[in-house]
Amino acid sequence: GNFREDLFYRLNVFPIRVPPLRERHGDIVALARSFILEHCEAGRPIHIFGAAEQRLLKHTWPGNIRELQNVIQRAVILCNGSCIELDDINFEEGLCQDQSNSLAIDSAPLNQSPLENGLRNREQQLIIEALEAENGRRKQTAERLGISPRTLRYKIAKLREEGISLPGMVSA
Repeated sequence: GNFREDLFYRLNVFPIRVPPLRERHGDIVALARSFILEHCEAGRPIHIFGAAEQRLLKHTWPGNIRELQNVIQRAVILCNGSCIELDDINFEEGLCQDQSNSLAIDSAPLNQSPLENGLRNREQQLIIEALEAENGRRKQTAERLGISPRTLRYKIAKLREEGISLPGMVSA
């Protein structure tokens, strides 16, 4: 209601509607492959095939392209070898409703699968190893993990809330 009507009509010369990802199934695998190239380490080519692609196609993508990018980034980090398998594709169920369980390792609900608990433990381990390797420098740690410094701050705060000790950290 605060947008000036005359400005809207100046900018609205040629409206373009971009449908959400859930309506563009043909783009999902192509975008996933693009994100894989963006997030994989140099000299470590990673591919996605078969069942993993099918799992991506079956998802409803409420978070649109950003959710796809996060899922692929997580899969690249978790995959062993040069191929993303079905088990490497993991969605954050209920993320929009409650983000408080993203790193709940020791206090994970009993109804979580061993895979979900294992993923949280692996994420914790990767963060701690990267912090140690970078002597606690958050900016370099975030770059090493392929996440934004803001995301790393959030994950570190969650680890601290869980009472997990972290290597000495500096701000830059």
